[in-house]
Amino acid sequence: MAKKQSALDKWLAGDTTYQQQLADFNRALAEYEATYNRQRSITQRDYAESQRALNLQGQQDREDQQNDFAGRGILHSGVYAKALGDYNTQFNQRTRALTTGQSDKLGDLGTQRSNFRRQTGLEQNNAKQDAIRRRAQQLGI
Repeated sequence: MAKKQSALDKWLAGDTTYQQQLADFNRALAEYEATYNRQRSITQRDYAESQRALNLQGQQDREDQQNDFAGRGILHSGVYAKALGDYNTQFNQRTRALTTGQSDKLGDLGTQRSNFRRQTGLEQNNAKQDAIRRRAQQLGI
């Protein structure tokens, strides 16, 4: 069973100023969501491209390092193992930094989105209160 529309809801539906404000808020929110989704997609794309490039570079660097140590005849030495371990540590640090950067960016975007939604909700509530005050003045309340 559908809820019966209150007198206030009926009046608000006919208040052109309030309805225009709601339309403006909804348009602004839709535009913001489109911008948010675009920025989020760009961030994810950039991360994927950077991660792929980093992995390719890491693979090439390891091959070059292996060839260098093999060419010097010390591929099976502790020196090579230490150099490879040091490289892997640095590589993992770069990978973590890349992932942290993406997480930070996505977190910032999410916070901005939440703040925009909250602010829009407050503005919608203020517009509703203004409409109610206009109605009360018309009725002499």
